[in-house]
Amino acid sequence: MEAILHIGTEKTGTTSFQRYCYNNQAELMEQGIFYPAGLGGENHRFISMYGLEAENADEAMRAMNIQTASDQEKFRAKVEKTLDNQISGISSGSVALFSSEHLHSRLKDVASIGRVKSLLDQFFEKVTVVVHLRPQIDVAISLASTQARVGGSVRESFFNQMKVDNPYYNYNMLVGMWEEVFGASNIRCISFNSSPDFLSWFTKSFDLRLPKVSTDYRINEALDVQTIAMINALVDSGTGQNIDFRVLDRLPVKEKLTLSQASARRLQNAFVISNRALIDRRDDMKVGDLQPAWHKFPEKGNLEKLSERVFFAEGFAALVGYYNDIIGEEKSKS
Repeated sequence: MEAILHIGTEKTGTTSFQRYCYNNQAELMEQGIFYPAGLGGENHRFISMYGLEAENADEAMRAMNIQTASDQEKFRAKVEKTLDNQISGISSGSVALFSSEHLHSRLKDVASIGRVKSLLDQFFEKVTVVVHLRPQIDVAISLASTQARVGGSVRESFFNQMKVDNPYYNYNMLVGMWEEVFGASNIRCISFNSSPDFLSWFTKSFDLRLPKVSTDYRINEALDVQTIAMINALVDSGTGQNIDFRVLDRLPVKEKLTLSQASARRLQNAFVISNRALIDRRDDMKVGDLQPAWHKFPEKGNLEKLSERVFFAEGFAALVGYYNDIIGEEKSKS
């Protein structure tokens, strides 16, 4: 039995793809694609957690109280058992599909990736790792909305994390680690510029006939710059107040966050050499695949709207706090 391991990257429509696969498991299975359940929800976050050690636990591991090496061993055994139970009833001619963008964002060394390989090698004769690559500056701008959704501040300093020594953004390093563990011939790089819709690429690659995608919900779409400014105000208040992301996603989006073209080019230029190194050694990448669409960046951006503290931060935080308390009380009564 073969497996496809879709590791993202983040901000390439992974959540939409995972939700579609999760909601259409039966239809996929009818056409030979097995999308497992019980591995962390709509995505397969348990796969990335399997690769981590307890001392490097991420927020999901901490939420599950995985604190010691013994805890992690028990967790890994549970994951192995879950996979074994599910795969035992699947035809050997089927293809197992796993998808978790946390494999991109959480696994930062070959040892962690190696543990994932050791898990999959127990069940599959061949594993193909699929990496969906989007220009770095586009990822960072999209990630800003995610940062705001979880209650984080977004200002100019947010973009300082775009370092060439960070495998999150340095795709040559990222793909290189997965090549080292799984073998270069078992890695498939997909250009977001050429194939922005991963579901369409996957459907065509396997000649699938699947139900149409629902478009009646927003998944991790960009927030309005004013909404991000409100989150900044809550952070500045120091109260720890948050707005539920489901509320944020209902707010209108009239002006998305954008950087000036000069700033965007400066940040993206840090990756010109590493991007070219990746393209030069990969047959599935070509010049232009990691080039941003510069015409979409204005001469003047709007990042400066997020740079100043607002005088009403504490009052706004108090308002949100009282509102959250009232909603909590109503829920407890119902």
